[in-house]
Amino acid sequence: MEYRRRVMPWALMILGAVMALSAMVMLGQTPNVLQYTALAPEAGEGNANINETMDKAQAVLESQRANYAWMTFGGGNNRAKITGGVTSVDVNLVAMGEAWLEVYPRFLKAGRRISELELQHGTAVVMLDEGLIVKLFGSELPESATVTINNVEFRVVGAVRHGGSVFGGRGVGDVVPYDVYIPLKAAVTNGISLETLTLSALPRSGSGWSNTFLTGVKQWREDGYLIDLSKEVMRRMILPRLLLLIVGIYALIGLFLRLTDLVMGWFAGYRQALKQHYFKELIPKLVGIVAATLACYGVLVGLAWLLLSFSVQPVYTFTEWVPDNFVEWSSITRVFWNLVSASASLVRVSTREMRIVEFWGALVRWGLILVLLGAALLPKARREKE
Repeated sequence: MEYRRRVMPWALMILGAVMALSAMVMLGQTPNVLQYTALAPEAGEGNANINETMDKAQAVLESQRANYAWMTFGGGNNRAKITGGVTSVDVNLVAMGEAWLEVYPRFLKAGRRISELELQHGTAVVMLDEGLIVKLFGSELPESATVTINNVEFRVVGAVRHGGSVFGGRGVGDVVPYDVYIPLKAAVTNGISLETLTLSALPRSGSGWSNTFLTGVKQWREDGYLIDLSKEVMRRMILPRLLLLIVGIYALIGLFLRLTDLVMGWFAGYRQALKQHYFKELIPKLVGIVAATLACYGVLVGLAWLLLSFSVQPVYTFTEWVPDNFVEWSSITRVFWNLVSASASLVRVSTREMRIVEFWGALVRWGLILVLLGAALLPKARREKE
């Protein structure tokens, strides 16, 4: 029992570190994409509602596309059904607009990808997950393979690696194991039900595009939900960043104290040498000591600058945290209540990418909790050992 109490803190710290580091690596795979997602409307008589929504989205795309590297419109249904031969499977249906594959690339395993021309015209073609190909057809992709979605026949043109995980299999953000990809216009034309519609943009570089993006896409729908994936990743990394900042400050203080002791030793040695040699003879040594001192403290200042830049980076990402006027109480309280109101929103429409970020973010948090718990138990375990 005593041995287990001694080992437990280290086991918790190692387990927590592995969990947190693994999750942070996975968060690093998140694409820097802006999403504005909303519930899809009822089709309406003669598809009037969905066509109006499509027209408004297209107008936004045409007006905003030049601001981004890529911009696209798509839809999804997490519980669609697809039939191949005599086998029916529940799948995640992805309805792609133009340039969708530029914003959300998929690795092609066989055949070809759906062309931009087919996306424009709403051709009845489909790409399937490689695992779904095996389940439906039992082998490699047949040349004349077809599947049925909502009683409409689609020609299978390609097999792709599953997009919900970097490992190619079902990922933590998936409701069902398989994805199928069809043109958005084909889904609308053939009356295939969609649960959500999403406008997505890939910024040219950097962060801070949320407000610009939101201003543009609000022309499409007022009731959508904005997701800035890079910001959401940063949100999940705040706790490890805070811990690294504390460790960094502690390390810098320790380095400063050690460096000061070292420099004082250099000058003490120089003063001792002056008792036996003329000052002129020791000028080179003095120049060397001064140069080494300046270089060492310069490195320390550089490390402090890097730590400062690291600590303020979230402020550049979360500009909504910063009051307009730091000394005006009304400005501070306004920012506070804006953040509270945003967090208290009852209904949020999510995307698969957001679900993935939330999962790995929770794993980072629990991993760090285990590390801190192990660190808290460590002094007691050491006392028992003594």
